[in-house]
Amino acid sequence: MKKVLVTLVVISALMLGPAVGPAAAQNARALLQAADSAVGASKVNSIQYTGTGRIAYLGQNFTTADDWPRVDLKTWSQTIDYSGKSAKEEMVRVQGNNPPRGGGAGFPITGEQRSTTLVSGNYAWNLNAQGQPQAQNDQAEVRQFMISVSPHGFIKAAMADPNATITDREFIGAGRTLRVVGFTTMGKYRATGEFNAQNMLERVVTWIPSPVMGDMQVEIRYTDWKDIGNGIKAPFHIHMHQGDHPLVRGMNFMDVQASDVKANVESASLTVPDAVRSAAAPRVNIQTTKLAEGVWLIAGGSHNSVAVEFKDFAAIIEAPLDDARTNAVIAETKRLIPGKTIRYVVNTHHHWDHSGGLRAASAEGATIVTNELNKNFYERVQLVPQPRTLSSDRLSQFPFATTGPGPGKLETYRERHAISDGDQSIISYHVDGFNHAGDMAIVYLP
Repeated sequence: MKKVLVTLVVISALMLGPAVGPAAAQNARALLQAADSAVGASKVNSIQYTGTGRIAYLGQNFTTADDWPRVDLKTWSQTIDYSGKSAKEEMVRVQGNNPPRGGGAGFPITGEQRSTTLVSGNYAWNLNAQGQPQAQNDQAEVRQFMISVSPHGFIKAAMADPNATITDREFIGAGRTLRVVGFTTMGKYRATGEFNAQNMLERVVTWIPSPVMGDMQVEIRYTDWKDIGNGIKAPFHIHMHQGDHPLVRGMNFMDVQASDVKANVESASLTVPDAVRSAAAPRVNIQTTKLAEGVWLIAGGSHNSVAVEFKDFAAIIEAPLDDARTNAVIAETKRLIPGKTIRYVVNTHHHWDHSGGLRAASAEGATIVTNELNKNFYERVQLVPQPRTLSSDRLSQFPFATTGPGPGKLETYRERHAISDGDQSIISYHVDGFNHAGDMAIVYLP
């Protein structure tokens, strides 16, 4: 008997494209109303999740090809006050049995690491170890938006958008169709949500701004929906990706299993501390110290850079954090070394707090010196001069410093790289066997 091997391929496709116009808005509203009836979103003024799970260190992987390093959540809770537009997230991190490979910011963890993040309206803050508020108002917009993609917040926010769209996502061969609703909120943030046949929200895909990734994709899966009383259902399992990209898919950021979910809790409202309400906007602080002839330390923030003068050009070691910090470092280098082009920017490793300013360096026309492990990610993801719709930067606005439509210039090395004019030199050495980062370099001035 002839045997036929059939491989069932599940193909997901957006059939016929999204519906638009008044009819689409009506269809989207009808689905959202059905979803509201299914989970009771309109009955939820506030909600509190409590559970355990895992969380990762974003931008701190061992190499650009690895997933984020993760730790366990000994405890986790999130309280959202929809009517007050506020949220509070508390967690206690422990290392657990996760490999202590890669990662900064105190990774791997010794003992317990506690954090509390809060947002209320246009104000955001964290609590330090003594419980004192630390203003993070530049994070308020994104934290506020994340309320809009929470399980019940998605339905509320989508219903508030008169131009919400709808389409189908059909899994050919599986006999399954998801209804997909897309909406825009806060004037610029776009989100899509997939609803199953029971009108339960299964997956949200959206984007938030990142100095490295630009419009960074965020995917959240909501499963294990349960009745929590008063006609309200909530998901007890939440899985989130942040930073998925074409080279490495599946960048796992958080996975939590709720042990308890309560709706309309009395303790949900937040009061903005006076110190947060009156906090000044963050400023880039530059403090320069001459270390040697033609060598300056550029400090003043959490991360440092070094400016180095050569006969006919200048170089910078480290372009950290973001556009604002590195543009200030570039400006200070030009002040210290006038009339000379910044030809090179040396990158010690790929972690986002140390590479977040490389796009500004690329826009300046500098050649980025980095380990060969970073070549694909830098050329095909980070340094591509594409528009950034959520938070534009210098390279997206002025890509003329790059060569044609492609990324900026790179010089990569495996073990050693040298910049020299015969008198001054910068030598980069790859550090083997260092758990912090697989591409780590020590930079030496002979």
